[in-house]
Amino acid sequence: MPTIIISFIIVLGVLIFIHELGHFAVAKFCGVRVEKFSLGFGPRLFGIKRGDTDYFISALPLGGYVKMTGGEHSEEEVPEELKSRSFPFKSVYQRSAIVAAGPIMNLILAFILLPVIFMIGVEAPAFLEREPVVGHVAKDKAGSKAGFIVGDVIRTIDGKKVSTWEDVLTTMTLSPGRAMTIGVGRAGEAIALSLTPDTSAENGGGYAGIYPETKPVIGGLSSGYPALEAGIKPGDRIVSIDGAVIRDWAEIETFIHKEARKRTFVIEREGRELTFEITPRFNEEAKVYLVGISRKEDVVKKSYGFIQAVEKGVGAGTGMVVQLFQVIKGLVVGQYSLKTLGGPILIAQVAGKAAQSGITATLWLMAFLSLQLGVINLFPLPVLDGGHLLFFAIERIKGSPISEKALGYAQQVGVALLITLMVLVTYNDILRLFA
Repeated sequence: MPTIIISFIIVLGVLIFIHELGHFAVAKFCGVRVEKFSLGFGPRLFGIKRGDTDYFISALPLGGYVKMTGGEHSEEEVPEELKSRSFPFKSVYQRSAIVAAGPIMNLILAFILLPVIFMIGVEAPAFLEREPVVGHVAKDKAGSKAGFIVGDVIRTIDGKKVSTWEDVLTTMTLSPGRAMTIGVGRAGEAIALSLTPDTSAENGGGYAGIYPETKPVIGGLSSGYPALEAGIKPGDRIVSIDGAVIRDWAEIETFIHKEARKRTFVIEREGRELTFEITPRFNEEAKVYLVGISRKEDVVKKSYGFIQAVEKGVGAGTGMVVQLFQVIKGLVVGQYSLKTLGGPILIAQVAGKAAQSGITATLWLMAFLSLQLGVINLFPLPVLDGGHLLFFAIERIKGSPISEKALGYAQQVGVALLITLMVLVTYNDILRLFA
């Protein structure tokens, strides 16, 4: 839990600092008097005042703000001698530049981090790049109900060609509860299967219970569980459990998750077969019985030179932006479920896992969130930076600012939409926690 909280604060703090730094830097460049630069909200903890600006850290590290003389609206009273240095009395172009600088800085941060990540090296499960050949079909899940069998090769989803497991898993994750047509190659014939992915209680994404072939080789052991106590070692290959031959890792859960009954494991180690008697132990968090083993994951790590890293980083960032708009479109037309949306709790959980996985995973998460923050903030909706840019554009066209009354109504609508979204994503987060 401390790791999750610390990781969440660091990731969020960096993204907000960069965003507010953009507003601050351009405001200073345009000659606007900046009174406060705060990292966080609430009571001021400590800081330093230089010139006109008080730089400080506040008690709640979940945000930040820049306070400019005059605020965002001309109705705020400004002394005559400060009007030339106040935000509302600057030109439309200068105000637009100041507002746009925040999200643009988030975009810049993302496109700086992504090439750095590719230079450090990107590590991912090797199966993601493999042809999507089904190696295991979980019983009573969406895949088995749709008629998938071991050996099926997934060719298309709703008519769109897929060539890797990454393509398949990404599409299904974004489509919980949505019926889709899967084109499959089976024994030299092309068939079509109708599949509706189940909804994951953990993250709200879709899954079908179909998996690539995964060898039953042990990669890690958990302390306090019977497998380690029995003498199982990393690298051991599970040959059979209670006499049943184990060909795929996914078959193991059938024997251990449901009851605390002594099981006979036959293990292959350095060419020899060894037998162990192991009784699964109940895990309160997962609500299943476990023996404390984890799969050996074949991973590939690729590092790139500067030029290639920039190309890969720009490509990855562009792909994220395209996917963001695809997801938004899917949510609007009902193609994707609102259950896939996550809020602060999910972000904190992901940040904690990323921190445990290493610097690359943490930087990738930071780049991903920074990109989303930058793009979404440019949407022309009240409350967001893009909403202010829209108001400035209207002011430029009509030759005068929007009335305070109209602006007030627009802000109320924006706040209502934001609160509704926050309630929805927090509700999803809480459902996942209890699930």
